[in-house]
Amino acid sequence: MMVNMKQPHPLINSTDEIRIYSEKQAAEFLCMSRRTLQNMRRDGGGPAFVKISERRVGYTLSALRTWVSSRSVRSTADATVRFGGAA
Repeated sequence: MMVNMKQPHPLINSTDEIRIYSEKQAAEFLCMSRRTLQNMRRDGGGPAFVKISERRVGYTLSALRTWVSSRSVRSTADATVRFGGAA
């Protein structure tokens, strides 16, 4: 799905921090596939999530923003040191 960059993403302007967003919405917000988000959740490397039921998870906006902020780096060298591998 292509995101129209002229329109702000609906999650960015949300003031409702406790609303729970679907896996699909979270993946779109993070500009990644649902599968990547699932793999990160399995491996413990993604944003904190809410287990809604046996087969369903969700994400709060504050958890998504916190995770994005925690991944901020100033250089590719910094990224390599913090996250391993090539930046």
